[in-house]
Amino acid sequence: MASRILALVGDCYGARGGIARYNQDLFESLADGDVEILILPRLGDATGLALPRGIRQAAAIFNRLGFSIAAFVAAWRFRPVDVVFCGHVFMAPLAFAIARLLGARYWVQTHGTEVWNDQRNLTRRLIEAADMVSTVSRETRRILLTWVDLPADRVRVLPDTVQDVFTPGPPRPGFRESLDLGPGPVLLTVARLSASERYKGHEPVFSVLQALREQFPDLTHVVAGDGDDRARLEAVAAKLAPGAVKFLGYVPDADLPDLYRTADLYVMPSTDEGFGIVYLEAAACGLRVVGGRGGGTADAIPDERVGAIVDPADRKALLSTIVGLLGQGRADPTAVEPYRRLHFAAAARALYARLVAQPRRKKSGI
Repeated sequence: MASRILALVGDCYGARGGIARYNQDLFESLADGDVEILILPRLGDATGLALPRGIRQAAAIFNRLGFSIAAFVAAWRFRPVDVVFCGHVFMAPLAFAIARLLGARYWVQTHGTEVWNDQRNLTRRLIEAADMVSTVSRETRRILLTWVDLPADRVRVLPDTVQDVFTPGPPRPGFRESLDLGPGPVLLTVARLSASERYKGHEPVFSVLQALREQFPDLTHVVAGDGDDRARLEAVAAKLAPGAVKFLGYVPDADLPDLYRTADLYVMPSTDEGFGIVYLEAAACGLRVVGGRGGGTADAIPDERVGAIVDPADRKALLSTIVGLLGQGRADPTAVEPYRRLHFAAAARALYARLVAQPRRKKSGI
């Protein structure tokens, strides 16, 4: 019988965002003839989607109590379960209880701020109970190990991966024209415009655009993404850099490679990024990138072939970094080859093999 994973996640297929994409990449790397995965999401609608072989996704249930009940029912029907995967620490109490009930191994995935900031005693104990913890960056792993009592070899780094559609080349004919951009350089930021994620660094970039336009009069900053902070950011941009910022709103995944290929530099001086998959996507399309000092950005921008890391509070340094990288031409896409799907899949399978080699837990009476 195939090995079985019950995955409790915030979102996966039919949802947007970096974590949803990470979950998809992870499960597709693990699912084959020997592994079956049942995904239980809080968000996302996979109706009508052709999911890869070995993967099923239940209907999303946002209500906490309804989700918990549905998870126990699904777990019981899906037996025998070898691994309960917890895609976010807020689901750890439920994932731990189901793992104990079924005698399954318990895998906790961490991304960044959710374990940097939530250091409650209950969270700590639920992470320490895991048979394996995976993180997306070395920095997340380092911070986690400062406040949880876990053997270092039980906490493994499995960084984001960049999909094969992100490659260098020109955008498709007519794409740049459809954005109504001027002839000057294009700075690009792709990120949620959320009040809870102001660390992404939109405003520091807005603050140096007037100075940049003194050197590049037709420069445009293109902002892709939507969220509850968009209206405020539009007002800030209009005040700091009138006419210099173009907000695109949500951009479908299918258009992202062309959007990256249209730009001249990717700028997102984020200070709290768990990893920053957008840096990889941009670099894989040939864009140099500007990231912010802090978080897991150093994993996504490993060296000068990809770009540079700067403190966004230092406006002079941010300005000079942007000017300098605009003068260096395209990035070397081979720098992100270690993050391609082939390498990610091999690493994910090795982690899973290590996990299932551990003895099953004794079933609890929970």
